[in-house]
Amino acid sequence: MIEPIIFIFTGILIGIAAGLFGLGGGLIIVPVVTYSLMSFSNTPLDQAILSGISTSLASIVLTGAMAAYAHTKNKNIDYKIIHKFIIGILLGALSIGYIINIFPGQMLKNFFIVYTFVIAYRTYTHRTNLSNNSPIPNNFVSNLVGFIFSIISGLVGIGGATLFVPYLIRKNIPAKLAIGTSSALGFLIGLGASISIFISSLYFVPINNSMFGFVYLPAILFLTLPSLILVRLSANWLLKISDANVKKLFSSILFIIGLLMLFN
Repeated sequence: MIEPIIFIFTGILIGIAAGLFGLGGGLIIVPVVTYSLMSFSNTPLDQAILSGISTSLASIVLTGAMAAYAHTKNKNIDYKIIHKFIIGILLGALSIGYIINIFPGQMLKNFFIVYTFVIAYRTYTHRTNLSNNSPIPNNFVSNLVGFIFSIISGLVGIGGATLFVPYLIRKNIPAKLAIGTSSALGFLIGLGASISIFISSLYFVPINNSMFGFVYLPAILFLTLPSLILVRLSANWLLKISDANVKKLFSSILFIIGLLMLFN
């Protein structure tokens, strides 16, 4: 009974994070599902964190699609930016199923924690400087960036907003537009990586009967409904917050999640 309640509450947080910050929820889902499997099912760390990452990516497909739809209605997505990254993103995401099995769970957890703190600090300290505008690179460089960001995002089970939002902000893209655009990019990462990991999972015996591949179905079931309801509401809340406060809130959320994962 405790596990469904944890997932429902997590779904509420994910919906708010997706709408306000473009986060697909991976920064929340991965530690929650990992903790749940280890605590309630005695699942070893390596298997639990792999399932957490896979479940997160599957959830991101749903929340990312809803967030992208809501941000499109609010005119907070620049599809010209998406076109610059799309090929690299899809190539990287479709490689995840092979790459993710190479790295042990503890290494993924440590990487997750370190990069969360780094991105939180860089976002908080960034100041827009239009007189020193650094434009988004040409398609080749942008696709290379998209490929690298997609690999990193897939390895830790996130939609990519924690990388793309700070990157676009540092290219002097307004914070709200960066968040909306990143939600669409996150949907592409989640979709490609989920397909790749599912194909990879066909060669492994499921951890337990509640798994579809590596995806933990109870988490998907109890996370999805509250997150889809909240994501549309919170996308509208974003319109009422200044860009400066959006960046402060975004970096604060990342810092808190990093601490939670560090002391878990």
